[in-house]
Amino acid sequence: MNKLGFEKVDDQPMSETERWLEVAIPGTQTHIMLGLRGQSGGNQTGMTGFVLHTDNIEETCAILIARGVTITQELTTEPWGKWAQFSDPDNNEFGIWAPAW
Repeated sequence: MNKLGFEKVDDQPMSETERWLEVAIPGTQTHIMLGLRGQSGGNQTGMTGFVLHTDNIEETCAILIARGVTITQELTTEPWGKWAQFSDPDNNEFGIWAPAW
C-alpha cells in the first residue's frame, strides 16, 4: 500500500477471517476495496484487469521503482498511449496507462 502511495480509508472486521479494507490515492474520490486471495476474487494470480491512469507515466514508473515495486512490463509507447505493468507481492499484475496526447 505504501509503495503505491495509497492511504487507508476504511478497515473494519467482517468476520474472524475477513475484513473490509478500502484504500485511495490521497485527495481522490475513487476508493479500491482489497480482499484476501481466495475470499474476494478467487485463488488465481495474473492480470487483474485494473489499469491505473496517469498523465506522467515516466514519473509514475520512476516513483514506483524507487519504492521497490516490481515493473513486469517496461514502459512502451503505442499509438493509443503509453503502457507499463507492475506486480504486487502476490504476483497480481496491474497496468499503468497514459493517453497519447
